[in-house]
Amino acid sequence: MFKLVYLLDCLHAEAHEGETVSGSDWYFHSFGPFAVNLAGGIDELASRGLVQSLSDEYRGKDFSLYWLGEYPQGPSLSEVGVVGTGAARFGSMVRKFAKDLSKLLDHAYFKTLPMQGATPGKRIDFGVLKDAGQVQAHKHTSISDHAKILKLAQLAERVAQTYTRGKGNARAMAAHRPIYDLAFVEASAAMDAEDADRDPIAFTAQLA
Repeated sequence: MFKLVYLLDCLHAEAHEGETVSGSDWYFHSFGPFAVNLAGGIDELASRGLVQSLSDEYRGKDFSLYWLGEYPQGPSLSEVGVVGTGAARFGSMVRKFAKDLSKLLDHAYFKTLPMQGATPGKRIDFGVLKDAGQVQAHKHTSISDHAKILKLAQLAERVAQTYTRGKGNARAMAAHRPIYDLAFVEASAAMDAEDADRDPIAFTAQLA
């Protein structure tokens, strides 16, 4: 859950000048992002039953797992300022990483801009995401070289002529294509029937 909140903060920072939605004090801890005040907040939610939790020990180290219940409570993404493509991307992340913790950690640790510039033990700067969510306007390129303009015009003319010749050939072939109408079909059938009704030619030759 920590890493999903971190990813949500990244998406919020893209659209809100580097500001996170959780307000957590993220810093580079061990291999990835961590926030002490977020841990306290999640523990409080777990104690109220708003978040499910499980604490255990693995290889001599204590750990806790947190997850949302069947009917989670809380504000929607749009209510916290994550809308449009940001909300769609977060939904895609949740579905993609829901059952694959290793991929979630890999994405959060190595494929987000704040972590790429982070220093172990130091605060994580979300300001690098200020311009990440902005769509750059497309710049049209104009050609000022008259020689290039002339070459483009000549090329366009050759393409147009080739297309016109192709259409002419198609019309010529269509004009000379045989037409099989109903009269032709009936006449062919009558001739076939006449051939079938004729008696076979008698073989009267004598062999020496």
